Amino acid sequence: MTKSWEKYIAKSQMREQLRGVIGDIENNNLDWYLVIPLTGYKDHYRIRKWKVRIVFKKLSDGNEIVAVDTRWQIYKVM
Repeated sequence: MTKSWEKYIAKSQMREQLRGVIGDIENNNLDWYLVIPLTGYKDHYRIRKWKVRIVFKKLSDGNEIVAVDTRWQIYKVM
């Protein structure tokens, strides 16, 4: 089953760059990014890449992508 954020990336013109960021998040390679904690959520963080926001949840065994969308729509998805 395809997740909604995977559909967004497939349609995006920046799909290769976003896939690189997603790979870094999943591999916990976050040194190059400004990681901001989300207010009101425990263990949820976001990374901004251009006008796109990537929200992820830090887990004990890695990170899980929650949502990927533009800054105008990302918080409506959650």
